[in-house]
Amino acid sequence: MCCADGSQLRVLVVDDDVDSAESLAFCLQVEGRAVQYATCGEDALRMSETFAPHVALIDIFMPELDGHALAAELRRRFGKDVIVVAVTGALKSIELDDFDAHLMKPIDFVQLDLMLARRQADGQRLP
Repeated sequence: MCCADGSQLRVLVVDDDVDSAESLAFCLQVEGRAVQYATCGEDALRMSETFAPHVALIDIFMPELDGHALAAELRRRFGKDVIVVAVTGALKSIELDDFDAHLMKPIDFVQLDLMLARRQADGQRLP
């Protein structure tokens, strides 16, 4: 699927669970999005240098560079040009200051598709 400017929506998936990262990336690719995935924050940052994601779906609880630190660094690098979405299975209250939105695992693909469609349509920020 393309953005309003004709470019393909670029989504970066980051999850230390390889199966989760691969399956989410596959589903998004099948829907026509340009997707890269990483299984650690450091790899995600390296990928972002050339991939420049429109949307980053980030697991919060990862070893070393966790989701919060990764979100903060992506925000520093890309500002509001990237939509940063926290993805977690945790039910407890989580600080989401560096994130634009939050999705619970397992991901509700209808909700995710609505977020991505909104971003694709005109670059609109998530609520």
